Amino acid sequence: MDICMILDNSETPQHPVIGPMLRQLSAAHSVRLLDVRTLAGDEAVAHEEARSLADLYLLKGHSLPALEVGHHLEQRGALVVNNWASSMACQDRVLMAERMKRARLPFPRIWSCPSLADVRTQRRLLSTLRFPLMVKSRYSRRGDLVDKVQDMEQVHRLAGRWGNEPVILQDVVHSDGWDIRGWVIDQQIFVARRRTPLEAGDPTQFLPVPAETIPGDWRSLMRETGRAFDLHLFSVDLLMTDQGPCIVDVDSFPGFRGAAGAVSALIALIERLGAERPGRPEGTGPGAVRRQRARANRGS
Repeated sequence: MDICMILDNSETPQHPVIGPMLRQLSAAHSVRLLDVRTLAGDEAVAHEEARSLADLYLLKGHSLPALEVGHHLEQRGALVVNNWASSMACQDRVLMAERMKRARLPFPRIWSCPSLADVRTQRRLLSTLRFPLMVKSRYSRRGDLVDKVQDMEQVHRLAGRWGNEPVILQDVVHSDGWDIRGWVIDQQIFVARRRTPLEAGDPTQFLPVPAETIPGDWRSLMRETGRAFDLHLFSVDLLMTDQGPCIVDVDSFPGFRGAAGAVSALIALIERLGAERPGRPEGTGPGAVRRQRARANRGS
C-alpha cells in the first residue's frame, strides 16, 4: 500500500508515537511524507498533481495549506484520514460548536467575533454576557489564544496583543478541577486526566485511567463525538460538571502521547482502511504482503 502523511511540523517524524508508527508502517508499505510548512496551498496542490494518488493519505497537519491539499486530494478521489470536512470542523471552533449543537452533545455556548478588538464595540453582545468567560482563537493551532477572563479590563489587555485575532467567547464550564482527555482510534478508547491548568497554574502531566475503570458515559460520549464529526482517530477533552461530562474540545489526528498502545492501534486502523478502500485490487493489503514475504523466505 502507498501511504502519504500530510504534515506541517518538522518534529512529527520524531514524535514518540507518530515516529514509531511511521517506521513500522514502512516495513510493510511504501510511506512518504508531504511537508507543507514551506508551501502555500496552491504549491502543495501542484506538488501532488505531479504524482499518482497514494492509496491512503494521513492528514496529520492542521494548517490551512495542509487542509487545502487534503481537500484537493479528496476531490481527485483519494482516501484521506481524517477527511477534510471533519478536520476543518475540529480546526474551526465555530464549525465545531455547530456540529455539537446538531448532534445534541453537551458543549458550552459560544459567541463568534471577527476580532478580539471588535468585542469591545459589541455593546448589545456585552450586555448579555456573564463573566468569567473563556476567550479562544476561532481557528485552533499551536500557540493560539486560550484564556479565561474575569472582566472587560482583561479583554482590553488581551486585545493589546491579540486585537486582530478572530475569536470566540465561550461560557466557562464549572468542573471538578480535572481535565479528562480521551483518545479514540477506531473502536479503541484510551483515557487520561490531569489537574486543570487554568486552576493549577502550570499544566501537569496526564495520568492514565485504567481501561476497566473508564465510565460508560465517557465512552458513549466519545463514540458519539466520533460519529457526529465522522472521525476515525481523534481526541476529546471533557470536564466533569454537576450535570455530567461536558465536551470542551475535539482534535482531529492528535499525537496520542500518553495513550499506551496507540502505535499498534494506529497501524491496525490504517491497514484496515487500506484493505477496505474502494477499488483495491485482489491480492493486496497487509495480509497479502505478509504472505508474499513468507513465500519469499521459504524459497530462499
